[in-house]
Amino acid sequence: MKYLNIAIFLTLSAIFLVFSSHIKFSSNFLELFFSNQTVQLLKVVNNLELSNNILIAKKGFSETSLTELYTIKDKLEKLPQIDKVTISLLPSDKMKNYYKKNYYLLADFNNSKLNKQKIKNKLQQKYDDLQNSFIYVPLDTNDPLELFNIKYNEHGRYLKLKDYGYVLKAKTNIDTTSADKAKILYDKLNQILAKHNDTIIYAPFFFLVENSSYIKADTQFIITLSTILLLILYFFMLKDYKLLANTIIAIGSSVLSAILLSALFFSEINILVLAFGISITTISIDYMFHYYFHGDFSSKKFIKQKSVFFGFLTTFGVFVIFSFIELKLFRELAFFSMVSLLSAYIIFSWTFSHLNIKTPYIKQTQTNSKHFNPIYILTISFLLLAYSYTHLKFDDNLKNLDYKNEKLLNLSKEFNDEFGSNKYQTILLKAKTKELLLQKYEKLKQKYPAMLGIGNFVFSEQKCKQKLKLLNLYNFDNVRKTIQKTAKEVGFNDAFKNSYIEIKKLKCTMQPLDDMGFKIINYKDDFYTIALLQKSEVLQTTKDIQVLNLSKNISKDMQKSKDAIMKFIAISSIFIVLMLFIVSGFNILYPLTYVVFPLSIVLFFITLFGKINIMHLFALIILVSISIDYGIYMNQTKTLIQTKKAISYALLSTLAGFGMLIVSDTNALHSIGFVITIGIGSIFILMLIKGKK
Repeated sequence: MKYLNIAIFLTLSAIFLVFSSHIKFSSNFLELFFSNQTVQLLKVVNNLELSNNILIAKKGFSETSLTELYTIKDKLEKLPQIDKVTISLLPSDKMKNYYKKNYYLLADFNNSKLNKQKIKNKLQQKYDDLQNSFIYVPLDTNDPLELFNIKYNEHGRYLKLKDYGYVLKAKTNIDTTSADKAKILYDKLNQILAKHNDTIIYAPFFFLVENSSYIKADTQFIITLSTILLLILYFFMLKDYKLLANTIIAIGSSVLSAILLSALFFSEINILVLAFGISITTISIDYMFHYYFHGDFSSKKFIKQKSVFFGFLTTFGVFVIFSFIELKLFRELAFFSMVSLLSAYIIFSWTFSHLNIKTPYIKQTQTNSKHFNPIYILTISFLLLAYSYTHLKFDDNLKNLDYKNEKLLNLSKEFNDEFGSNKYQTILLKAKTKELLLQKYEKLKQKYPAMLGIGNFVFSEQKCKQKLKLLNLYNFDNVRKTIQKTAKEVGFNDAFKNSYIEIKKLKCTMQPLDDMGFKIINYKDDFYTIALLQKSEVLQTTKDIQVLNLSKNISKDMQKSKDAIMKFIAISSIFIVLMLFIVSGFNILYPLTYVVFPLSIVLFFITLFGKINIMHLFALIILVSISIDYGIYMNQTKTLIQTKKAISYALLSTLAGFGMLIVSDTNALHSIGFVITIGIGSIFILMLIKGKK
């Protein structure tokens, strides 16, 4: 029995190693916060490659700057992650061939009837223009009567960033939602540009790479700092190093058991769930402190201390309740915490009683105490809660939780302002078939003629057949014969013998090309495309036609998550009150202060400094799960000195673990640290005002 703790750890480690290849870990944080609808929308956006463009600008508008940009282009084209690189705005050879093949379908057709005299007049005008022109005037022998016309916007030959220089546009083929893949390309791009001065680069996925790197470095710094602080604390708190070693082993066993059971019930374990789950597991160390300072490790049997049991049971019950929440982050985290806390409680209560750990000497200065009047504390708490309820606002902008990357934010604004991205709203269209999708676009195009999209280049089969029918009704054979006769009279000879002859060969075989700038994708039995509509236009949205506004979707998800969390907090509160009544009877008010007072102080301080966000709510759940135990311990104790010492050490451990997040520049981590730090400070205040008798 002496080595039972080590045996449990080794057994769990062996099971983990055997099944480790079957345990999947995920780094996709999106699925934890967003609804299935938003996750699907994000995947559609990624498949449409809306965030796959890379823009590189070279300072200056000289020939030298342009030449250097072409040198960069050659280097980029050698990268396997790059699909296409363009500098010139002129249409590619593929697009030229496409226009040539489908010219008569794409162009507007003037089907007015022309007699012989009108045809002769048009040809005479062209002949005179050729004779009198000082420069070369191209002659369109395919459409000499100008019956067809394609509208196009005039652009310069090169893309330019105002007041800076020429711009290169590249397109990546990688999944830009994958931080690992994006980081590889990010590093390669910066290696290439390191040899070229006065160049700036921007891509939407740079936020993912740079912010992830910063947050990772920030987290590692905080973890290192927390570990050092914990070791220093344990060095001074626990003089028994055998106890310290076994405690670390016990925590390790709890985490392993949680990982194994989570892998059994869930298809994969998210890294974020794992990180926070391990941190929550360390809360169980207060069981060890409570047993240690009360001398329970000398019992040689399963330790049955009522206050610890009910403290554990209440915390465990709160996580059981949250395991039913729809929000994936909280559901999986609650399950992980349930398993790890249960394992830790069993190990600390069972195996540690056989370790022959000596009871520490604690100088007794007093033997009893009187409670503070809980009515006063609860009155203050409810007043603060009422103030917070009326003044607190929820921050549903997920970007506010991220690291604020000023450099990229400025670059994004500079490029978007210059290239007009801010002038358009992006419309997402969905249909069951490609044909229906194109028809939906064409119907929308009739209402908004200036709209840009794939329908400008590719017609639905229905529209294409209508166009062919219109062309076939026009007697091009007769027109061509008239042209050939009158052309010789004017002086053109046989220049127009092939005029309009290709119209007979036209077929509805139009297919999208990557060079069109728009695409159609098939995702989960639906077809999607996007269109650009000026922001001044008011779109009537439907289930299949919507303005693509990810921020709005995410805000809705945050609001739904907040409502769900608040509902489960209310259910948990009823459960907590019920458990406290079972433990304390009509003396429930005193332990209740350890839950309500820290909660009210935290919410009041959040109200003073800003809005409450989803990570504040997450941290409040952790705070409640911590404070329940201490309320029960302080209410049940007959050995105040030992209990206060155990709680103080446990609070300092939690402060060193979670509380250090307050120094983070990332608001998501800072929010957790803020709540835990203020909350722990409030619990210390309650312990200090417990009076003497």
